[in-house]
Amino acid sequence: MAEDLNTVLISFLVFLLVIQWKTYHLLFAKTLVIVLFSLLLSDIIEFFYHHPRPFQIDLGHKLIGHGSTSSFPSQHTITVVIIGFSYWMAGFKKIGLIGLLCSVVVGLSRVFVGVHFPFDVIGSFVIGFMLVVSVNYALKELAIRIRRIKPVQLMD
Repeated sequence: MAEDLNTVLISFLVFLLVIQWKTYHLLFAKTLVIVLFSLLLSDIIEFFYHHPRPFQIDLGHKLIGHGSTSSFPSQHTITVVIIGFSYWMAGFKKIGLIGLLCSVVVGLSRVFVGVHFPFDVIGSFVIGFMLVVSVNYALKELAIRIRRIKPVQLMD
C-alpha cells in the first residue's frame, strides 16, 4: 500500500512534467529528483536504523494492511512535504501551502491508522524540508559556478 501512493505521486509529477514542460519544467524536474532522492535516503536510513512500527510492538491496532518494514521515516509524508516545500520555495505560495496542509493530513492519517509514530512524521517533515533547502542551495551554487566559467575557444 505504501509503495502504491508513492508510485501515484511520482507518476503524477512525471505526468505534470510532460504536459506542462515549457512552463514549469525546472520546478517539476527538481521536485521529482528530490522525491526520488528522498526514497533512496529513506532506504539508507532504514538499512542503518530499523525502528518497528506501532503494530509490531503491540501498540494500538493497524487499520490498513502494511508490511513490517521500518517505521522511520514516513515516505508518504516526506513525498508530500517535498512537493509542498518545493512549490512554496519556488514562489507558488498558495499551492505550496495546500501541499503542506496535505502533508499534515497525510502524516496524521499515517499515525491514526497505526503504521507510524508521531516521531516518524515529524522526522519526515524535517528531512523533507532539509532536502528541499539543500538541493535549492546546491543548484543555486552550481548555477553561480557555471556562470563564472569562461568558454574555451577551441579553434583560432
